[in-house]
Amino acid sequence: MNPNQSDLAAHLQGQEPSDIFLSKLLSGRKILIVGHLNPDGDAVGSAAALALGLRHLGREVTVGLSGLVPSNLDFLMRPRDMFVRLAYGPELAGEFERMILVDCHSLHRAWSDTAAFVPHGPVLPFVAIDHHSLGQEPAFFEAAFLDYQAAATSELIFKVLKKINAPMSKDIADSLLAGLISDTGSFSQNNVTSECLRQASELVALGADIERINRALKQNWPLSRMKLLAKALATLKVHLGGRVATIMVTEPMFREAGSDLSETEGLVEYTLLLAKVELGALIKYNGPRQTRVSLRSRPGVDARALAIHFGGGGHQLAAAYLEEDCEPEQALEKFLARAPVHLTEAM
Repeated sequence: MNPNQSDLAAHLQGQEPSDIFLSKLLSGRKILIVGHLNPDGDAVGSAAALALGLRHLGREVTVGLSGLVPSNLDFLMRPRDMFVRLAYGPELAGEFERMILVDCHSLHRAWSDTAAFVPHGPVLPFVAIDHHSLGQEPAFFEAAFLDYQAAATSELIFKVLKKINAPMSKDIADSLLAGLISDTGSFSQNNVTSECLRQASELVALGADIERINRALKQNWPLSRMKLLAKALATLKVHLGGRVATIMVTEPMFREAGSDLSETEGLVEYTLLLAKVELGALIKYNGPRQTRVSLRSRPGVDARALAIHFGGGGHQLAAAYLEEDCEPEQALEKFLARAPVHLTEAM
C-alpha cells in the first residue's frame, strides 16, 4: 500500500527513520534484501550491512542479486551463502515474508523482469531505504526511509542499525564504509557532508579497514577491465568547445576485451579529468538495440535533469538513463543534441 502524504513527506525530509518504517522493517522473520539491478559498492555494502545486522537480531536474511555484479565487490559478499541470484516472481512469496529494497525504491530498478507482475502490486510486502530521487514516487512500498541529501544509502543503513540496536561488528563497519567510499569517490565529491564524515570516523573506530577497502574497490581489476578501459579511452572525444566529453563502449569492444557491462563501472569518471569539461557521458552497449548512458557533471550542470529528459534519473552530478531500440552511435547523437540545453541553463 502507499504511505499517506504526510508520512511520505516526513520520509522525504530524511533525518531519521520513522517508527512506522522501523516496525515494518522488523515485522518479518524470513527477509529478502534486494539492491538495484547491476549493483554498485553502495548497493552491495548497504545490503550486506543491513543483512548482517538483522541476522544478529535473529532474522533469517537472504540478499538477492540481479544483473551483473563487479568482481571487485566480492569481498563484501560474506558469508557467501547469504547472497543468491533471484528472479522476480510469485515464487518469492513462498520463500520470504518481507522484502527490503536498498539503494532503490522502485521494483523496476531492482529487476528488469517485473513488468508482468508490478501492475498487480508487489509479490511481497516491502519497505525501501534509498537516497535517489525518482521524480515520481512509486506506489507499492508500505513504508520508506528516503533521504535525497544523504551521500549514500549506507549512511541511512547506519542510522537504521543504530535505531534497531543491532550490534555494529567489524564486518558491518567494513560494509558501510565501502558504501560511503563508493558513492563519494573516496570522500572527494560535493555530496560529502559532516554527517557522512562523522559516520566514517565512527566506522573506522569500530575497526573498518579503510586501506583494505580502497584497495579492493580501486586496485583489484581483472585484466579484461584494463583492456576495456584502453579501448574506451581510444573513443574519447570533446564537443561543444570542450565543455562536453564522451566515451563509448560497443558490443565488439566487450567481446575483444573479454569483458562485460560489470566492468564499465567508473569509466565515465575519466571524462571529468579534462580541465574544461563540465558534462561527461559514457555511452555503452547494454544489449541488443539497447544503450545505457551514464552522466557526470561539475557543479552548475544538472546531469539529473538531462537524464530525466530521456526517462532516467539519479543525482545532480551523477545520473543515467536507458535508450531502448537504439544503438550507441544513435544515443550519442541524441545526447549531443540535448546537452547544449543543460549547458546553457548552467551559464
